[in-house]
Amino acid sequence: MRTRKIDIEILIAVSSAVAGVLAGPLFERIISPLFDTSTRALLTGFVFLSLLSIVSVVVMGVFARRQERFINKINIELNDINRRLGLTVSFAHSPPKQSKGEIYRMATEFIEKAESEILILYYSRPQSKPPEEFKHPLETEEYRTERDKYIATLIEKIKQNKNKRLFYRRIIQMPEGRDAKLTKERLSPYWIKHVQEVLEIIEEFPDVGYIKKAPAFLEQSFIIIDQRYVIWGIDSIEPQHGVRYMEGALFFDDPHRELVQYLLGFFERIDAHAIIIKHIPE
Repeated sequence: MRTRKIDIEILIAVSSAVAGVLAGPLFERIISPLFDTSTRALLTGFVFLSLLSIVSVVVMGVFARRQERFINKINIELNDINRRLGLTVSFAHSPPKQSKGEIYRMATEFIEKAESEILILYYSRPQSKPPEEFKHPLETEEYRTERDKYIATLIEKIKQNKNKRLFYRRIIQMPEGRDAKLTKERLSPYWIKHVQEVLEIIEEFPDVGYIKKAPAFLEQSFIIIDQRYVIWGIDSIEPQHGVRYMEGALFFDDPHRELVQYLLGFFERIDAHAIIIKHIPE
C-alpha cells in the first residue's frame, strides 16, 4: 500500500510538469492581449484578485468544515470514553462562614438515593476547645439549616432500613489509636446528638449496623452509598481555634465501581482494626 501511494505521487508530479510545459505557450498567447493597455491591465488584475479571493474563501470554508468535523470527532470520542468509564464528578465549595449549605444540600440528595448501605469513614482530630465557647459564629444560618436537614435524612434512612443487615456503618479514625476517648472536644454537639440517636436505633435493631473507632489509616473522610455514590470531604482547620470543618466536597457517581472498589479496600482494612462504640461521649 505504501509503494502504491508513492507511485501515485510520482505520477501526479510528472503529469503536472508535462501539463505545465504544454500549456505554458498557450497560456501566454491567451493573456498577452489582456495587458496591451494600462486600463486592460488594471481590469485584468482586478479580475484575477477577485478570482483569487473567491478561491481563498472556498479553500478556507473547506478547511473550516474539516476542522469542525475533526473537533466533533474528538468530542464524540471523549463522550464515548466518559460513557464507557461512567465515572462523573461534581464539586461543591462550601466554607461555613460564607456558605448557604450547598455541600450538605448535595450530600442530602446522595443520601436519599441509599437503598442497600451507607458506609462512612471519618477522620477525627482533637479540637482546642468546645465549639460552644466561641464568641463569633463559624458558620452561616443557611449552612446550619442544610446540615440539620442532612443529619435528619441520615436518621430517617436508617429507620427506613432498620431491618436490613449492616445498612449503616460508620468508622471514626483516631490519630492516637483506637483506645483514645471520644470526648466532647472531638465531636461537635450536633454530631454527638446524631451518634447518640444512631446508637439508640442500633440498640433496638442490632443488625442494622454499627459505629466503630479505629487507628487512623487515612487522614480523609468519605461516604460510600450503595457501592456506587461517593462523597469525599475536603477538610480544613480554622486557624484561630483549631476547629476542623468541611471546606468542600467531591461528589462521584461511579456505576462501574472503579473508584468505589479502591475506597472499599481502605474501609475494610480499617474496619478490621476497629472496635465497637456503645455510648458517646466516652
